[in-house]
Amino acid sequence: MSKFLPAPTLPRPRWHVRSLRTAALTTSLVLTLSLLATLPAGSATVTGTVAGRAYAESLFSKVPLPPAVTRLGAPLKPLHEITGNPGFTNLIDVTRYYRAASSIDIASFAQSHFPESEWEGSGSTIDGGYQVSGSVSALSLCTNRHASYCGVTYSERALSQGEELRVDVAVVWTPIHVVLLPTSGVVTVTGYGKLSLANSSSDPSHVVLSASQATKLRSAIAVLRTSPGGLCMEDSTLYTISVASGANAKQIWSATADECPGNLTVRYGGRQVSLDARSCSLERLVGSFFPGGTAGGTTADLKVCEPAA
Repeated sequence: MSKFLPAPTLPRPRWHVRSLRTAALTTSLVLTLSLLATLPAGSATVTGTVAGRAYAESLFSKVPLPPAVTRLGAPLKPLHEITGNPGFTNLIDVTRYYRAASSIDIASFAQSHFPESEWEGSGSTIDGGYQVSGSVSALSLCTNRHASYCGVTYSERALSQGEELRVDVAVVWTPIHVVLLPTSGVVTVTGYGKLSLANSSSDPSHVVLSASQATKLRSAIAVLRTSPGGLCMEDSTLYTISVASGANAKQIWSATADECPGNLTVRYGGRQVSLDARSCSLERLVGSFFPGGTAGGTTADLKVCEPAA
C-alpha cells in the first residue's frame, strides 16, 4: 500500500517535474538546481559526457551535507529516491553514500540552507516504512551554460544506529546552441490582459519594437539555454514574439513564452527550439515594452521572477 502526498505548487518556478519511486524506510529530498542550457538534449558527445560527469562531481563540493557524516564506500542497503531525477535524455547521475547521525531531519536541514523562496514543497509515501521528500530550486549551484538541468537528491534511511544517507547529483549536459532573433524586420511583442489556465490568454496588446528594443531583445534571447522540459497539468501563454520581413509581410520567426514549464518555444526555418525563459533580465525587458495599463496579466506575471544563475 503506497500513499503519496504531492508537493504544493508555488507560482515560481513555473516548471514542475515529479518522478515517483517507492522504497522501504527511506526519506528523500530533491533539490532542483538551476535548469539552464541550449539545444535539445539528445546529441551529447562522448567528450561532452565526460565533461558533464566532471561537472556533476564538482558540484558535490557546493552541496551542503549534514555535520559529522562519514563517506561509505558502498551502500549498507541501496536506496531509491521518492522524487528525484526526471527522465531527461543525457542524464548524468553521480551517487554517494554516507553514514549520518539519527537526529538528522533532511527536509529541515535543506530548508535551513536555502532561502524560503527557493523551497518548492514536500511529499511522503508509506510502503512498509516511512519516506519523505521535498524540493528546492537552488539556482546558484548550476552555472555552466552546457547544463540544461542540475539536481540534487537526498535520500535517508533509519538504521538501528544512525542513518544511511544517499546523495545524488544529476546533470543534463548539452551542446551550446545560440538562438538569434532577426532584427532587420518588423518585431512585434504581444502581451495579454488576462492569463487563463483553462482558456486561451485574452485581451492582447501588440507592441512593435524600435530598432534599439529589438537589439536588446535579441541579446536577451541569445543567452538563454535549452529548456530541460517538465510535466505540467495546466499552462497559459505569457507573451509571443513575431518577426516579419516588413509591414503586412509573412512571419519569418516566432516565439511563444508559456507559464509552465517556463519555456520560450522558438520556430524559424522549419525548426523548433525550446529555451528556458526563466531569466529575470529577459522578463523585465519584455515587461518594459508594454505601456502602463496594457497587458496587465503578462506584466504582473513577469514581475514575479526567479533569478537566473
